[in-house]
Amino acid sequence: MILALTNSKGGVGKSTLAVHLTVWLAERGERVALVDADVQSSSSVWLHEASPETSVFRLQTPDDVLEQMPGIASQFSHIVVDGPAGLSELTRTILFVADITFLPCGPSVLDLRAANDAIRVVRQAQAIRKGPPRAVLVPNKLQVQYRLSQEFLETAKSLEIPTSSGLRLRQAYADAAGQGTVVWRMDPRSQASCEIQTLFKELLSYETGTETNDERRTANS
Repeated sequence: MILALTNSKGGVGKSTLAVHLTVWLAERGERVALVDADVQSSSSVWLHEASPETSVFRLQTPDDVLEQMPGIASQFSHIVVDGPAGLSELTRTILFVADITFLPCGPSVLDLRAANDAIRVVRQAQAIRKGPPRAVLVPNKLQVQYRLSQEFLETAKSLEIPTSSGLRLRQAYADAAGQGTVVWRMDPRSQASCEIQTLFKELLSYETGTETNDERRTANS
């Protein structure tokens, strides 16, 4: 199963989600690898610190993805792909091999517009492939007490793809990156730890299409 983190905008949490999801799957005994397709390679460095025994592959071009991904996928039960920012040819190629793409999106109008652009490209890939990848919007950096986040969540309902429960804006995620770890290792009872692991259980339900109507809800609606 190839799980891609993609979007047309940087700074929306792709690397944070990719590293945490990879470690979470590894800790559950899954044969998982990270594919770092972002030129900044931040997820490769972070994962090496957080889980040095987990396999990492750096695929930086469309040809790399097309030529190497089938062989990589045959060795693991899950491949988590940290895609580059932007809707480059590399991002489009990732969508042509992914089973599911998660679209992290910050709580602003600009973020939502970028997500809408990404969804259009996903739709193009789905039409050509006659099905996959499935797409799920992942709201990130939410501040539900603020009007901006509330308006974002309402507008997200119009995008016509499933919207996950998402993540709130928390310092713990930045701290985890700085310490080369994941939030539940810093404090397993923290709100950040609970919410991101709940999110992953929800996202993985899309692997088999077992998500319920409740799980297709908009965050905190």
